[in-house]
Amino acid sequence: MTLWAGWGHASENPKLPELLHKKDISFIGPSERAMWALGDKIASSIVAQTADVPTLPWSGSELKAQYSGKKIKISSELFRKGCVSTIEECLGAANKIGFPVMIKASEGGGGKGIRKVENAEELPTLFRQVQTEVPGSPIFIMKLAKCARHLEVQLLADNYGNAISLFGRDCSIQRRHQKIIEEALA
Repeated sequence: MTLWAGWGHASENPKLPELLHKKDISFIGPSERAMWALGDKIASSIVAQTADVPTLPWSGSELKAQYSGKKIKISSELFRKGCVSTIEECLGAANKIGFPVMIKASEGGGGKGIRKVENAEELPTLFRQVQTEVPGSPIFIMKLAKCARHLEVQLLADNYGNAISLFGRDCSIQRRHQKIIEEALA
């Protein structure tokens, strides 16, 4: 038996392919390891830094994962080091990074769990809003990228090492940090 989850939250949840695998059901999509390492905002930032890909300053800027040449391991302890769990931790990281910053829920999406913070005075209220909007989600902060465009490149790969690019698209037209239009070719 095979399952394709389509689009949306279930298709991006690393627990789904893991549970299906235990039931001998094939999953059309990335493995749970790939989803965890690249689907989570905190974990993917750590993966990028480990590969020496430049990232914006964030609450886990110094973190690097264990990499054996084939597998990358992000321990729960390492993951937590990228998080801010209190207003005080968030403020400390924001002061180190420099305002303006974005407070982000790692499990947020579709415009939820993300707030732009211009100064220290508004940070406590906005931090609590992110906590309330995506309950239980790890939270991190990142330097605001001013005047940036949102470009995406979609890749398609199989279990045999074959991969192709499905080209790029410009997703810069947004409302409340949620994509409205995805325009190809970027």
